[in-house]
Amino acid sequence: METRALKPIQVGAAKSDLDLGILRDDNGDNISGLNPSYCEMTGIYWAWKNDTASETIGFFHYRRYLDFRPDILRATNNVGMIDYPALDSAFLEEFGLTEANIRAQMDGADMIVPEPFDVRGVGSPSLRKHYETAPHHHIKDLDRAGQIIADLSPECAPFFDQMMDGHALYPNNMFVFRRPVFERYCAWIFPILARLESEIDTSAYNWQESRAVGYIAERLFTVFLLTEKARDQNLKVKEFRRILVAMTAPEPSEPTLPDTDLRVMTVVASSDSAYVPHLAALIVSVFRSTRPDVYVDFIVLDGGLTKGQRKLVQSLARLRDAAAISFVDMRFKHLHTPVHSYFARATFFRLSLPDILEKREQILFLDTDMVVIDDLWDVASVDLEGALVAATPDLVMRAFSEMGVRSLDQTGGLTSKDYLANYLGMGESGHAYFQAGLLVMDLAAMRAEKLSERLIADLAGNTYWFLDQDVLNKNLLGRVKLLDNRYNVVWMDNLHASALGGSDHLLYTDASQDPAVVHFAGIGKPWLNLLNPYSHYYWQHLRETPFYETILFQHMDRCYGVTTEAVKPRRSAVVRGVLRVAVKLWQALPNAVKVRIWPLAVKIKAALT
Repeated sequence: METRALKPIQVGAAKSDLDLGILRDDNGDNISGLNPSYCEMTGIYWAWKNDTASETIGFFHYRRYLDFRPDILRATNNVGMIDYPALDSAFLEEFGLTEANIRAQMDGADMIVPEPFDVRGVGSPSLRKHYETAPHHHIKDLDRAGQIIADLSPECAPFFDQMMDGHALYPNNMFVFRRPVFERYCAWIFPILARLESEIDTSAYNWQESRAVGYIAERLFTVFLLTEKARDQNLKVKEFRRILVAMTAPEPSEPTLPDTDLRVMTVVASSDSAYVPHLAALIVSVFRSTRPDVYVDFIVLDGGLTKGQRKLVQSLARLRDAAAISFVDMRFKHLHTPVHSYFARATFFRLSLPDILEKREQILFLDTDMVVIDDLWDVASVDLEGALVAATPDLVMRAFSEMGVRSLDQTGGLTSKDYLANYLGMGESGHAYFQAGLLVMDLAAMRAEKLSERLIADLAGNTYWFLDQDVLNKNLLGRVKLLDNRYNVVWMDNLHASALGGSDHLLYTDASQDPAVVHFAGIGKPWLNLLNPYSHYYWQHLRETPFYETILFQHMDRCYGVTTEAVKPRRSAVVRGVLRVAVKLWQALPNAVKVRIWPLAVKIKAALT
């Protein structure tokens, strides 16, 4: 939403793969790369250093704004904010966020700031106690900020103490300042924040705790206002209510229902731009395996495909008469949910399905790194018998439990058994942990329980080893129908497979000998290496897509080093010799050894090339 008065800016752009097509905070003099700790302050810094012409400068959030119509009586929530559903066409006029009205409200004023938030309303006697008891905050960091203020700006130290002992917080780093006030604010706060960042240790913090500098900047804003008011008794300050907008991005829209007399199987997969070739192979496999009297309603949760990629994927519809491929734009979903390891943001999209596909009741979700071998109609239409989802047991996690594999350090480095029992709260039911690559989902029942909201909040507020899969297992315990493992065959090397107990090993062996769906989870991905014995299923279906040659040549280069000199700069004779020897040694190694040293091999290859 851009007007002459409101200029959207993408903060933390230097750390993002997304280009929102708006002003960015990573050009000119900037600290965009500090956004994970500085939060919105990187945008304020950019305006300070790069917008030198504006006489009045303000800053709002993508969801939080100030109400520039203070004369209108409005209801507020328990933290003093006006709840508003979405950034619709009426928003600007409703709250006076037009250039003319903002100018009128600033006439004669030096600053407009939020109405102070009284922390006693949420049970805290002071701002110190409020910060000390807030989740993901560490009081020692805020105390350190006070010591830095006493050193750099001793005249402000009494106002820091006043803020800490008081109960009024000017929240959210939101304001509209005249240029002189804005200059004083930035010149004062950014040296404090820079020193604070260098002096607090966040190495053991999770991603939310690591936002400490941004959290503290919000408190220092209050110190600045107290100082300014004391410095100039004639300062003209207006205090406006805050607005909280529930939805700021275009909501994904559900594709129309198929117009057909055939039975319909809705299949959903998520993909970003990098995974499009594998998505295409999955689509081909579904089209080729599904019985002819079933209409395949294939929906792609699009996490950033280009127009050209969409056209190429859409062209696959020619392979089957009784089928359609449609897309749901998910580019603006889960932008702030952190990922780790090899996970991509698109893996979270399945959590939103009950709310997005409101007209569909039961669907089949497939991970994009799968290929389907057998007809899945019977699975997709299975009677869930009161369960919310159906899925296969996770035999890899069972092997991990037997081997004592430990979870992420951020989750306590627990053994797999302890992680399932205690961290996920599964107790003695850890054996019920399921693999979420194939899910039959009762969307109607999940909607009735408003499950998406709970799952997404849990994922956003906590750290998990296997992200949304863990969240699903935690929240759906006892409400999952387990399927035959042949519907989600994940290859394991001998080291892991041999760790399985007798009955589990039999499940794995039986499923592996007759797979209905192959899942290329973990490191055995056919387009990356030669490890997976089921790779031929992938190449069989990729061959019918427009991406076959590209992925094939990339694969050959990665595995055999055959890229021509016209494509890559010529390497030295020594490096070429070392690479030839390394490739031969790699090809001679047993798969079990390759699996164990794969991360090291990748690093060595990267160093040599």
